[in-house]
Amino acid sequence: MLPAQHKRAAAFIKNLKATDARHEVPDDAVSGLYLIVQPSGALSWAVRTKVDGKAAKITLGRYDEEGSGLERIERPSSKQVLNVTEARALAARVKADAKRGHDPRQSKTERFSLEYWLDEFIKTARSTGFKGRPVKASTADEYERIIETDIKPNLKHIGDIRTIDDRDINKLLQKLTPGAQRNTFALLSTFFRWKAVIRTIGKNVIEFADAPPKPQSRDRVLSHDEIRAVWNAATACDYPFGALVKLLLLTGQRRDEIANLKWSELSETFDTITFEGSRTKNGRAHIVPLPQSATAIIKTLPRVAISPDKMSDYVFTTIGTTPFSGFSNGKIALEKHCKPALPDWHLHDLRRTVSTELAKLRVTQEVTEAILNHKSGKVSGVAAIYNRYEYADEKREALKLWADRLQEIVIDRPRPRLVASQS
Repeated sequence: MLPAQHKRAAAFIKNLKATDARHEVPDDAVSGLYLIVQPSGALSWAVRTKVDGKAAKITLGRYDEEGSGLERIERPSSKQVLNVTEARALAARVKADAKRGHDPRQSKTERFSLEYWLDEFIKTARSTGFKGRPVKASTADEYERIIETDIKPNLKHIGDIRTIDDRDINKLLQKLTPGAQRNTFALLSTFFRWKAVIRTIGKNVIEFADAPPKPQSRDRVLSHDEIRAVWNAATACDYPFGALVKLLLLTGQRRDEIANLKWSELSETFDTITFEGSRTKNGRAHIVPLPQSATAIIKTLPRVAISPDKMSDYVFTTIGTTPFSGFSNGKIALEKHCKPALPDWHLHDLRRTVSTELAKLRVTQEVTEAILNHKSGKVSGVAAIYNRYEYADEKREALKLWADRLQEIVIDRPRPRLVASQS
């Protein structure tokens, strides 16, 4: 073992003799540091540590009694020479970097590049997450889309992440649409609050940036004429968007939950959808009973093949490997068939419309909340903790009632008026 005192360590190394086999001499001062002695007599330094939880041996440089003469050695390199003091200082720095999640084998430029940290952000989101568990796959996919589409192209002039400031963030946001501004700001808020990034930059940049204005609360509910126009336009649209819109109208579910629907989430008779908690916005498992008209639509949908011997699990897909995501183009195509044209409407308005129509049908709020998989609502607080009833039968009956009413709306058949009997 190398003595802790520098002069004694240097004398010890001077008296080392090469053997027929390579061997390592551990250092007494820095745990994990070794002097490697080759059969040829060549001497080099290496440190053993963990990088991303995996054991790693990192070569620091060659041994030289005089050393490099530099006050500080920045990174490992097989070409540089290190004396005992320099090797110990570099080994301690390498271990500290590895503990913070930095791979010391990377160049300084790589380690501090904005692109590197954005890529690491996505990796971390998919693996460990930022709150003790990975984020949902759909959320990680959206993170990656925003980074590749809106952040990297507009911040490509930033080479070193340590130079970024709030002015760069504000200029980036000004180039985006209001919706993209909010999504990008939310992502960057998570990114710059990530401990690994704060340690690298030394501050939370997002705190000084101008947050985009909150969206105005929408209360748009489609009239019966508009519901009929959307349904008929969906009938005229090709797979997958037309059928997707019809299921949104029939079930009131969230856009992405239906768009990402998998065949494996459907029951054998196609009359029930079972969403795991990882697939829902609020993280709660959710069962959606399907009315016959929804089941009939699903039965007509094609199964898309990924390869000659493998079928895609996605119900709505064009290439098989990913779910449908072309909402903007799909909505443009749908609106070409809408007669009359619908002013200022979003797909999410369908969900609000279903909720409103269920209320008109005298469906209780508890059942509507259960259909929509809302956490908030009439059942909340202590009552929500103790009320674990799933309203399965009530949900199925309510959605059947709504499907029947939707059919009346679509074919423009007025409901019969109730006339009080005369006695």
